[in-house]
Amino acid sequence: MRTRLLSLSVRWVACLIALGCFAQSRVPSAPALDQLTAEQGLAFLAGFRTARLKSALCLRFEIVHKPRKGDSLPAVKGTLWAATQGEAQLLRGEINDAQGKPALAFLTVKSAQGSRVWVSRRGAPAQELDNKTPLIPLAEGLILTPFDLQLPFTHWPATAYLTTEKRRRPVHTFDALNQIGHEPAKVNYAIDHVYGVLIQATSFDANGKKTRTLQVEEFSKVDEQWMLAACSLLDETTRDADLLRITEAALGGSFAPSTFEPATLAEAAEQPTTFKKL
Repeated sequence: MRTRLLSLSVRWVACLIALGCFAQSRVPSAPALDQLTAEQGLAFLAGFRTARLKSALCLRFEIVHKPRKGDSLPAVKGTLWAATQGEAQLLRGEINDAQGKPALAFLTVKSAQGSRVWVSRRGAPAQELDNKTPLIPLAEGLILTPFDLQLPFTHWPATAYLTTEKRRRPVHTFDALNQIGHEPAKVNYAIDHVYGVLIQATSFDANGKKTRTLQVEEFSKVDEQWMLAACSLLDETTRDADLLRITEAALGGSFAPSTFEPATLAEAAEQPTTFKKL
């Protein structure tokens, strides 16, 4: 069962994968479209940042690259494992190329202490990425990167509440500044006023030019839980886009501790046997 974001009418959202918020957020509420004070904005953001996954989950997905001109490319398929460990949000991804062969595996860790990313290409030993250059495509021909799934900017210290407005739905918007010399230089992002989940994020370069826009497109219901079903990433320069669509989900259970160890990225991780189609 899928629901477009424009007509979403549910009482709660259990989890939003990647996009940095992995559980139903416990955030202070405010009347729709009322502007928050600076203190209220920080309190809302703190609640968003400390939201936790109710249980581990594993997602199968496909990504289709859609050039501004020409035909879409064949779907790239992959799997994501998500869990929380203390205050840290953990994400492991394994991506196959268009021929179905392993292309890239990555591991991300995000917490108040910072964000880290490791990548293994075609079974090679994992290497930690320099945080100055996080934008490495998940597969050839794509524009989606581990950065777009980890969303480290939600925890950048230099973040300020901007306004409350309507972007399809009422949202609270924030500006997050990266460290000097790092890209993207700034990210403007919007968190749903009611459900406390990130629904849009736009990146800017050091000259203030838009570079990429991430947009949640659909939610779906699995085992009485609402979760992300599809999101898009638009390259603001070329106008090419990637569409990521979740095809199957396995909720609950637990993963072997080694699932989130960088040294294991060279080998495929064990997958649950309880997947359900979205």
